[in-house]
Amino acid sequence: MKKRSLGALLLTASMVMGTLAGCSGGAEETTAAATTAAATEAAAEETEAAADTEAADASGEEGASAELTKDEITLTVWHIAIDEKRHQTVTNAMNRFMEKYPNIKVVDVVNENDPYKTKLSTAMAAGEEPDIFVSWGGGWLENFINEGKVLDIDEWVKEVEDEYYPSALSLFQVNGKNYSLPYSCGPTPVYYNKQIYADLGLEVPTTLAEFEANCDKIKEAGITPLALANSSQWPGALTFTYLSMRKGGVQPFLDAYHRENGGTFEDESFIWAGQKIQEWVDKGYYPEGFNGMNYDTGSSRMLFYSGQAAHIVQTNGMFSNCASESPDFYENNLGIFNFPVVEGGAGTEKEILGGGNAYSISASCPYPREAFELIHMLTDKEFGQDSVDIAGVITGCKGVTMPNELTQQADDMIQNADYIQNFYDQFLPTEMGALHKQTTYDIFGKTTTPEQAAADMEAMAKEVLDK
Repeated sequence: MKKRSLGALLLTASMVMGTLAGCSGGAEETTAAATTAAATEAAAEETEAAADTEAADASGEEGASAELTKDEITLTVWHIAIDEKRHQTVTNAMNRFMEKYPNIKVVDVVNENDPYKTKLSTAMAAGEEPDIFVSWGGGWLENFINEGKVLDIDEWVKEVEDEYYPSALSLFQVNGKNYSLPYSCGPTPVYYNKQIYADLGLEVPTTLAEFEANCDKIKEAGITPLALANSSQWPGALTFTYLSMRKGGVQPFLDAYHRENGGTFEDESFIWAGQKIQEWVDKGYYPEGFNGMNYDTGSSRMLFYSGQAAHIVQTNGMFSNCASESPDFYENNLGIFNFPVVEGGAGTEKEILGGGNAYSISASCPYPREAFELIHMLTDKEFGQDSVDIAGVITGCKGVTMPNELTQQADDMIQNADYIQNFYDQFLPTEMGALHKQTTYDIFGKTTTPEQAAADMEAMAKEVLDK
């Protein structure tokens, strides 16, 4: 079996990055009006002058400022920045691009997170893919690459790589090559309601035993300890991954995936994680009907904002969700802490769960150089500052100033980490990622046992990975 690179997972103390993506309903819009003929002519002259300068360059290399088309063209972008604040940052960057290149119209297509995955897969299979699309990296992107659907932009990325943190770029590399530019990247903390903690006299926990003691006191006060909306399966999988990491460390998953050192998905750390989840379900830590609730429509977040639930384990996209949906709560009550360690477990607080989003270009895009210039502007320092200032979303771009204590805390969490584990469903091949979400969902719903879920994962690993 071909081994996957661990570069996407190793972090050093010097790196700075942060937060994840969002959701949306599939609306399509053009974010700027058609340009005037005079503006088009002026832009064309400017591009022609730049091309003349490059022609004089003896290197003959096609740099980031290579001549772009003077024709009137359209580039379509599919993304998942549905909430108002994140969408605003994307729109700002698109408009900035169209001001610079008035002959290029950008069509902005917003998609809800989970339907987007099916929509893009269907479009790829039908040969109707957009010019630019959002990716989570990992096996999901690798499948499209293997099918010849994704443009290799490795050489172009190398021209601008100094603008990004290496760790952010590496999360989206496949076999050591770049197929994307990152626009969000960061940790998955436990979010908590500071007012509830203050009212109940609770301290921020560092161990799982302390966390469970807090949850018991919260439950006694008539408040749900953990908000969860799990109909799309991935929200619950975040807790499963963290629990397995805290019990066994990161090595059991890596050994099981690489089929090394006797590694198996039936490792005791995975079974223990499932048992702990079912224990929490039995203790009433989660809201009634959580497996049928939709995260994308805000079910769990509204419980959290309203004080009906005290915690939520979520990706860093929660920052922008909260800033958009409940700005007062964001300013006054939102707190975060690292997922607690298990006393006696092999995992440490310096091993964290995280990930991000990036833009890739379809291999079929008729204007690849123009598309690269667009994704560069959708991920550059100006976008990064806009993103953190407006939406609280930290990007993988260097030189961005953190605007508040929350974003600085998330940034510190990344800087202090020795290792970041990408989400299992993104790291694993697509079919295994889907099974991981399904088995975890079934564990939460108590329709399977942790032992059976682990056996099902190992059986598929033998089919998919033992090649």
